[in-house]
Order: sequence, then structure tokens, then C-alpha cells
Amino acid sequence: MRMKICYLCYSSGIIEVIVLTLLSLQTSFAQHEDIPYQNVENICNTCTCMNAQDAYKKYHHMLDCSTKNFNHILARWPSEFGSNHQGVEIVATFSGNKIELLQQLPATNATLLFSCRHCHIKDIQAPTFMDVPNIVRLDLSWNEITSDALSADVFRGPYKNTGYEPIKLRDLDLSHNKISSLQKLLFEHTPDIAYLNLGYNSLKMMDTTTLMAISSASSLKDLDLSHNDLESLPSTLFKNLIALKALKLQGNKLKAIPTDLNLIGRTLEYLNFANNPIKTLNEVNFNGFKTLQYLNISSMNELTTVAKDTFSHLESLEYLYCSRNPHLTSFDIDGLLHCRNLAILDISYCKLETVNTDVDLSNELPKNFTAQWPKLQAIQVVGNPWTCDCKLMKILEYCGKDVFKMDIQARCHWPFGLSGIRISNLTSEFVCNLPKEYIVPEEVDPPKFLRRRYIALTIVTIALVLFFGVLAGFGIVYIHRRLKRDDFGIAPIRYTSVRVSNQSAASAILK
Repeated sequence: MRMKICYLCYSSGIIEVIVLTLLSLQTSFAQHEDIPYQNVENICNTCTCMNAQDAYKKYHHMLDCSTKNFNHILARWPSEFGSNHQGVEIVATFSGNKIELLQQLPATNATLLFSCRHCHIKDIQAPTFMDVPNIVRLDLSWNEITSDALSADVFRGPYKNTGYEPIKLRDLDLSHNKISSLQKLLFEHTPDIAYLNLGYNSLKMMDTTTLMAISSASSLKDLDLSHNDLESLPSTLFKNLIALKALKLQGNKLKAIPTDLNLIGRTLEYLNFANNPIKTLNEVNFNGFKTLQYLNISSMNELTTVAKDTFSHLESLEYLYCSRNPHLTSFDIDGLLHCRNLAILDISYCKLETVNTDVDLSNELPKNFTAQWPKLQAIQVVGNPWTCDCKLMKILEYCGKDVFKMDIQARCHWPFGLSGIRISNLTSEFVCNLPKEYIVPEEVDPPKFLRRRYIALTIVTIALVLFFGVLAGFGIVYIHRRLKRDDFGIAPIRYTSVRVSNQSAASAILK
């Protein structure tokens, strides 16, 4: 009896596996039912097909079907690619076509890089990638994909034993679509995803499912949430992103740098926070960012102040972009002096007259002085109303011996004596030895046309011109009237019509 029960259980298990296998096969062949595919016959005459072998004897196949006015993708890969794709890489693009429905991709065990940009995609047939488990890069940017079109089933792999196998997707670009939310299990079948681009969508206020979806992708290294009208970022977003190295948040509506951002401070290397309505930055904002190498805080229309020690915690900082902030008037450089690895500094096109520091620069720098930024490669300071006084020149030399010579287009705005002169042509020794009344803005004489005596002389000159002009006018009027009254000794000439004169003579004869 016990053996019979076991036999029945075993039989039912086999039946279940068979049923699931049949369902899986039915799903895999569903791509051929009722949905036409692009004719693959002689496809290499229509599209571009290329085959190559690299130095490691690995084959690479490229299929370029962009801008061919296709409405569908191919049902199978070109015969020119052969039948055995083991260890082969396929790069395929269908960008620029009119493919509103992205169908299931043709089967291959090759490493696949697939692109379908600008294709008007509105819907995605699930499971799209079941027969391409080795797809590593997928670019579906610049389409019309909505939240409803994205589900976990879209990314599931082939069915094996008791569940669906994951796919090897690492790079996913969904930017420039119409996504407002993500399903919480969206990345259930993509455990290796490392690069996720959701820029230029409509995420706005992140809902719970979106947060759960993104935070579940614990292998993420690069996350792009730019231009989504985000007003806040909950701490749960960063809690599980323990491998994140690059975060792009530019073009949102964040009024402050999230305090919980330091949860990823030990791994983050790249942070783009440009074009957000932040007014002030201080030392709290970047506390704990030990590994940050790239920071972009440009194009902030409301930023006015970069306070003291804002960058003091950024020990690994190499690239700082703080340009085109039209209201930035205060930039403290003390914290930045701790960044010994700084290579690029861009503070161009702001409203800076000087930079702030508490360093004592009253004495001359010693000849063997080591610059604070020994690795500096370029500095951009053009487009600011610089006050070229002794303090500014010494600060620049303190930061780097020739730091002010790296931007030859930067010019002095004040004082008048140095206005328009290139900063690269000045040194602290020259500027500091100029007469006080020449260099201090408050005591510098204005240009000649604005000085009092020149203004008075101008007024007197104008008054004399007007006086003699009026006098000459009266003289001309007087002489004209006098000549008219005396007729200047000549009788006026009177004109008579010839016809009238003849008639008068005839009348006199008749009388």
C-alpha cells in the first residue's frame, strides 16, 4: 500500500513536470502565433551583417537593422551567423523603426547586446527574453513604454525544474519613456543588473513599489534617476544599494541633498546633483563620502553659498564642477584644500568676486612651498566678476603655483585699474605692491568721464554752446527782418498773365 502511494506521488510529480514543460513550450512558441515577424530571408541584403574575430579568437556578429521602416523584429537570426552561438557575441540594433510591440527575441545562447531606441514601443510581449538568457545589455530608451508594460514576467528566463531561470542582464536603459512607477518584483529575474537608467521619465513622488523595486537590485553600481521631477528620496532607497558607485540626480526638484545619502558614502564614487533648487551647501551635506571622486553641483539657479568646510570630508575628490550658478556669491575654499587629489576644478560663470579662506596669507609663500593641489590639471574660473586684489592672488598661488595661469580667458572685473586684464598675466607680487589707492576698490578714482571736474566742465561746455547758439539764432532772425523791411533797394517784380494783358488792350481800342 505504501509503495502504491509513493508510486502515485512519483507519477503525479512526473505529470506536473510534463504539464509545466508543455506550458513553457507553449509560451516559447507563442511568439509565432498571430503576431507576424519581419521576413528574415535575405535579411543581410536589407540590413548590415558583419562577422569578426578578435585577438582571443572570439566571434562577434553585428546586425544593424536601424531605420529600415520595420514594424517587427526578426523571428530568427541571420543564417550568416551560423547555428552554433556558444561563446559568440551578437550586437543587434533595430533603432529608428516603428515597432510598437516588442516581441519575443529570437533564440540564441550567445552573449547578446540588443538595442531598439526611437522605435515607438508601447508594449512588450512577455516573456521577451526567455530564449536569450545571456542578454547582457538592453537599450529601450526614447520610446513610449509605460508602467503597465513593465512586469517581472518580461525579464524571466527559461523554465527549469521548479522555476524560471534568471537572465544575465547587466545594463538596462529605460530613459526617455513614460514610466511613472515600477512593480516591486520587476527585477526578480535580473539579479546581476548593475546599470539602470530611468532618466527622463515621470517617477516624481516615488511610491512604495518603486522603492522596493530599485532597492531590491542590490547589485546596482550605476543608477540614473535624472529629470524625473523628484522632490524627495526616502532612506529606504539607499539601504540595500551596498554596491552603488554612481548616482545621477540632476534635473530634479530636490531642495536639499538627502541626509540618508551617506548610507552609500563608502562606495559612491560619482554624484551628479546639478540643476536642483538648492540654496546652500555646507559640511553636513557630504559627510561620510570617503570614496567620492566626481561631484557635479552646477546649473543651480538658486544656489548662493558654498559654506565653510563643505568639501572637507571628500578626501578622494578629483573632479569638482560648480559652474553656471548665476547667484553663487560665496565659495569657501578651505574644505577643498584638504582634497589633495583634486585634478579638475570648474567654478566658471558664477557671481564670484573672490573665494573665502581662513588661511593666514599675510606673509609671502616660501620658495619650497608645496601646492595644496599638486595633481591639478585644469581650472576654469572664467565668467566671474573677480576682484583682483592681493588676497585673491595669494589664495590662487597658495592653491597651486600656476593655478591662475590655467584659465587664460579669466579676466579682472575690479578695480578699474586692472579691469579687463587677464588674471594669468598677474602675480601676487605685482598686485600686492600696487599703490593702495590703485588696487582698493573703495578708494580708486572713477574714470575721467565720471569725475566731478570733468562733469562740471562738460556742463559748462554744453551751457556755452547753447548760449552762443541761441545768440546766433537771434542775430539771424534780426538781420532777416531788417532786410525784409528795407527791401534792400529793389522794387518787387509783379507778374501778369499774357492773356489778361491782351484782353485789356482790345477793350481800349473798341472804346
